[in-house]
Amino acid sequence: MNSNPFQALLGIINKLSPKQKFMIFGGAIVTTALLAVMLFFLNEPTYTTLYSGLSPEDASKVLEYINGQKLVYKIDDNGQTIKVPKEKVYETRLALAGRGIPSSGVIGYEIFDKSTMGMSEFMQKLNYKRALEGELARTIGQLDGVQGVRVHIVIPQKTIFKDDEKVPTASVVLKLKSSAQISKENISSIVNLVAGSVEGLPVSKISVIDTKGRILSSEEEEGPLAFASTKQYEIKQSVENYLAKKAQSILDNVLGYGNAIVQINADLNFDQVEKTMEQYDPETQVAISEQTIKSNNQGSSVSDSTAQNAENSVTNYEISKTLQKVIEGSGNIQRLSVAAVLNDIPKEVKKGDKTEIVFEPRSQDQLKKLEEIVRNAVGIDATRNDQFSLVSIPFEVKQTEDFNVGESSTLLPDVNEWINLVFIVVAIAASLLVLKNLMKRLKSERIVIGTFHPGDLAVAAPAPHQKPEVNVSAAQMNYPKKKSLPIGDLEDEISDEALLKKNQQEKIINYVAKNPLDAAKLINAWMHEDEI
Repeated sequence: MNSNPFQALLGIINKLSPKQKFMIFGGAIVTTALLAVMLFFLNEPTYTTLYSGLSPEDASKVLEYINGQKLVYKIDDNGQTIKVPKEKVYETRLALAGRGIPSSGVIGYEIFDKSTMGMSEFMQKLNYKRALEGELARTIGQLDGVQGVRVHIVIPQKTIFKDDEKVPTASVVLKLKSSAQISKENISSIVNLVAGSVEGLPVSKISVIDTKGRILSSEEEEGPLAFASTKQYEIKQSVENYLAKKAQSILDNVLGYGNAIVQINADLNFDQVEKTMEQYDPETQVAISEQTIKSNNQGSSVSDSTAQNAENSVTNYEISKTLQKVIEGSGNIQRLSVAAVLNDIPKEVKKGDKTEIVFEPRSQDQLKKLEEIVRNAVGIDATRNDQFSLVSIPFEVKQTEDFNVGESSTLLPDVNEWINLVFIVVAIAASLLVLKNLMKRLKSERIVIGTFHPGDLAVAAPAPHQKPEVNVSAAQMNYPKKKSLPIGDLEDEISDEALLKKNQQEKIINYVAKNPLDAAKLINAWMHEDEI
């Protein structure tokens, strides 16, 4: 017999029952299928969104380029989202941007790149309106939270009489991203952008709505008055926060963080006054001019030798005055209202075996010192009728768990990667369970083969019709100790049977080599056994 391990393994498989063979081959097929699926998911690339919210025209252009580059891709969201492998996303975006893709169907001033010869005046005005709407839509679409924009502008025809003229109007439709909100400041910016881009378009004639039909702009908040009110509110808030921060920092350093709360309300005067003042001082005089008049009178005859000389001096004086032109600035503080709340002093008090925390109020001396410090920090002025209150009360402490959703979401990898990892782990676990079950069944249904001892054969030549005896007893079936044989992954489970068979082969080979005649007679007797 051949001592090849492969032949020995085939011999073992041939001796198995159909049920055992079905279990082995079925387990091998299932394990191979699971490994193939696992390798398929491991080799599948990680897809990342290339573009989303594409129009059908842009989606077809993107797919045409991707197919030309022979890249793998996925299409989601009814053809509006295209995904490519993660390592190719930025390269593909740059290449498509160089080709002007995607354009999302928005036409701007490039409409005038084509020749307009022979075009009517109406078509030229229509193209200008389309280009203006497209450029505004592109600019507004770059704001955070905005997914899509449509701009509609109505420019009336000019008339001869100014009283009959109609002002332009505009409407802006915003498609916001999921769970995105747009602030009033951004709405005001959009309104002012459209008003500044269209000649003669007032802010009051611009409407901003979203795709859900909600009006985002309000006609009441229009013109420079609304802008001034917004700026005044921002100035008021910044003054209050600045003063509260100064007082809060002092109390935190003295009492510890979380033991004091300070809130400030500031009334500001935003009136801008221009004054011109003239002040006169009657006690001081200043000579502004001086005039001297001289006169000479002579006699009427020759004999009259008398002559008169006269001199008059006139000096003009003016009272000194002061002229002042004063412009009082806006945003001056008219009144401050400061409220400060201090936490009581916590102390541990033992009541029997339990320890409780008791809050004791602060002393009046400490409260007066803290009040004086805070008053000087925020600049309390009694002439303005400023109000200040400082109270010491115990704070209510609740043990709450803070969950930061933004940080926890960033720690998790892509959902697809988690799904692939879980599937791989399940596949490996299932394969190991199937193999373990098969090995247990094979071990419980182990094949028992008798040990063949050539020494028990009769050396003498048997009779022609006498069947040679082969003594096989249970006592002679001594299994050797378990040894590992190179017969694959099943060596731990079937090594006893394989070793027993190999020992039989070695004994038969040695007996035939030492006693060739006896072996030939024995084989001859076996061949004529069927003739009896």
